Formats: sequence, C-alpha cells, structure tokens
Amino acid sequence: KQWYQRRVAITAGRWMVKFSNVSILATQSSFLDGFPFGQNKDVADGLWNETLSTGVPCIYTSHLEIQAQDFLKDPKVTFGYSSEFTHWCNDNGVDNDDPRCGKVMLSGEMEKVTDEAEVTWSKYGLFTRHPATKNWPVSHGFAFYKLNIQNIFVLDFYGGPTMHLNVTEYLDYKFDW
Repeated sequence: KQWYQRRVAITAGRWMVKFSNVSILATQSSFLDGFPFGQNKDVADGLWNETLSTGVPCIYTSHLEIQAQDFLKDPKVTFGYSSEFTHWCNDNGVDNDDPRCGKVMLSGEMEKVTDEAEVTWSKYGLFTRHPATKNWPVSHGFAFYKLNIQNIFVLDFYGGPTMHLNVTEYLDYKFDW
C-alpha cells in the first residue's frame, strides 16, 4: 500500500510540474532582511504536450531580477505548484484550497545551466512555452537556471501530505499515459 501511495504522489507531482507554465518561486530575500519572498515565474521542464519531461523546473532570468539576486546569494529555494495552474481544479469545480486540488513543493538549490545540451533543452522548453522570453534583451544577462531537487512535498487528496518523496524515484518516473 505504501508503494502505491508513493507512486500516486510521484505521478501527481510530475503531472503538475509537466503541465504548469508558471510556478511560485520562494527565496530568502536579500532586500527584505529576514523575510522570505515569493513571486510567480515562467517555468518549463520540457513541453507540456509530449512525453519528454524532466520533472526539474527551469527558469530564464536576469541577474538584475530581484529573485535572481536572492538565489545567487543563497541558492536554497522552493518552487510551489498547484493543479490550479493547469486549470484542472477550476475545470472540475474544485477550489484551489481543497486538498483534491493537488500541490507540489520542490525544494533545493538553484544552479545556472551551463551544459550545452541542457541549455538547448532549456531553450526548447521555455522558448516554446513562453515565446516572448526569447526576445528579452541580451544586454540584461539572461540565463537559464534549474533546481537541484533535494526535497519533494505533495498533497493531492484528503489525509495529509506525502512528504519527502524519494528524489530519484521522482526523477526516474516515466509517463505511461
């Protein structure tokens, strides 16, 4: 039974990350001393309409952006996703705060994407999902960043969250639908 519950939680988490174009990125603020800071960010882990998906959030941002300044100082962040971001909850008459409207929080450390194959993959996912981003000014020093996941927290039904999912199982998940 525990294996099945873990598998369901992993599937729910990967589904939300795959089908969400935005996430809430939370950082330790470098300008609001002692406070966390969260804001919505364009994200991608590949394309939503194909089976290629990594489960790893990737963003495209400038070192001038406030949250980039935060995670360049302290790379520990959390990406928060909700099934509401996929429109599933609204389409099914489920309120965002209802436990059936799944949530996944991915915590870890941000890392600049430097590997050429990963940069190509990041461009493919982000520029396809968010076409305007490919025209952002080069002079602002935009770059791709990804999350090195260290903790996964999923809530997708009544009864409380599944905490600390196995990161390897999450990353190795293969869509079978």
